[in-house]
Amino acid sequence: MSKKKTLLFSFIPFIYLLLLLFQKDLAMLGDLGRHLKLGEVIVTCHCVPQTNLFSYTNPNFPIVNHEWLSEVIFYLTTVVFGLNGLLVLKMIIIVATSVLLYFVALKKGSLFWVTIFSLLCLTVFSTRFFVLPELFSYLFLSLFIFLIEKYKTSRKSNLLWFLPALEVLWVNMHIYFIIGIGMYGLFLLEEWLRHKKLDKQFFLVGASLIIGIFCNPSFAKGALLPFTIFHNYGLSVEENFSPFDVFNNLNTTSTVAYTLVLQVVVFEILVGLFLIGFFVIKQWGNIFSLGNGLFAMILGLKLVRCVSLFAVLGFVPLVQAFTLLEEKLQKSMDSSFANIVKGTVAICVGIIVLIHIKGLFDYQLLHFSFVPYAEKSVAFMKAAHVRGPIFNNYRIGNYLIYGLYPQEKIFVDARPEAYPPGFFDEYWRMLSDSQFFNQQVAKYHINAVVFNVDDDPSKIRPFLIRLLQGKEWVPVYGDGLVTIFVRNNKVNREVIEQYRMTLH
Repeated sequence: MSKKKTLLFSFIPFIYLLLLLFQKDLAMLGDLGRHLKLGEVIVTCHCVPQTNLFSYTNPNFPIVNHEWLSEVIFYLTTVVFGLNGLLVLKMIIIVATSVLLYFVALKKGSLFWVTIFSLLCLTVFSTRFFVLPELFSYLFLSLFIFLIEKYKTSRKSNLLWFLPALEVLWVNMHIYFIIGIGMYGLFLLEEWLRHKKLDKQFFLVGASLIIGIFCNPSFAKGALLPFTIFHNYGLSVEENFSPFDVFNNLNTTSTVAYTLVLQVVVFEILVGLFLIGFFVIKQWGNIFSLGNGLFAMILGLKLVRCVSLFAVLGFVPLVQAFTLLEEKLQKSMDSSFANIVKGTVAICVGIIVLIHIKGLFDYQLLHFSFVPYAEKSVAFMKAAHVRGPIFNNYRIGNYLIYGLYPQEKIFVDARPEAYPPGFFDEYWRMLSDSQFFNQQVAKYHINAVVFNVDDDPSKIRPFLIRLLQGKEWVPVYGDGLVTIFVRNNKVNREVIEQYRMTLH
């Protein structure tokens, strides 16, 4: 292949990646607001909070703040560059991750299959192109792969000693840090099977990796968090559904649903291709690469949030397997037929990419910005002097923390592990049982209700309608995204007189 064609093939996935990076970022609809506020708190107090300080319902409940370093980086980025600086940071991290994996894949397979699987894996990877701490995990995953593969070809032991340093950073940035230990374990197994012995330095690096995960503010609790986080998880989160459930449980907007359904379909195609490569090629000695892919595949089939993990860890073994499969088939088929097969594959992948791009334009998803959320409602609360305590739904709690803390604390946010067992049962009961709701209002002296209306509509809308039909609560704000009620009392007299909403 000529240099001109090689350059062209290299730019195709890169241009596609740049386009995907300009999707509107959904992070403000999720956890980013809370991350930014925690970053501010940590920088201000020079400490890492060990309790749920944002909630007035459970302010002393112990937590493991396993993402504190990511939060500090996010906060400092906004201080220096503003919120849009986070979008640039996201781009840098994702491009760095992709470039590292791309160069590893080029060493393992042909440019054709690198291009094909780059396009497919980028489509799936983009499910998590948001400003969240897990971005750093993808970078660390690619660095582990790059360094280990580099060692396997160069045998330079100093490369492996970068891994413990990365692990110390990783354990303080995102919960996927435990994958680094598993990846190194797969590497050791492969080395032992190939050479029938292990050098002492391998054990020293491994011991350093294990020691590294204890280098966090919560020590053993932080190191073991990946195994304990679901022990107290009283909330059913969409991201923890199986990707097969996506087609039946789309509680998202049509724009998000469109891209997610397509990406899940592509993920399932990649899983099928991975299994074909796994069983046909039978590279049992390639334990490191195949083991990473199998692990990520299992997680992705279980949790929709992990399909992007498979796009990262499954990319290199897919390229390697299909390059070898092509070489194997070329020995038994005419070269012109092989070219027809490759051309058909390229056309099918091109159609998938074009469908994705068309959807991005049709649903106007391309814009260098965050998707607006509760900015206007928080501005209203400040201007109108709406006072707490606030009863809010769990999802908007993240943004209320960002906009109102420390002046106001929230009832709940989207961290199931930050609240005691049974708390979310009480939360859901407050929405369905008016008598219990009134008891909790009296218990916590709740003065305002702030809900985003499209979150769990089957539960939230009947609750809001019930408030609307009664006399105890008065609607004072609604923008189609967020609705605010205040209690009908003397404290809120001025707010009610000035902002009361009437139904016609």
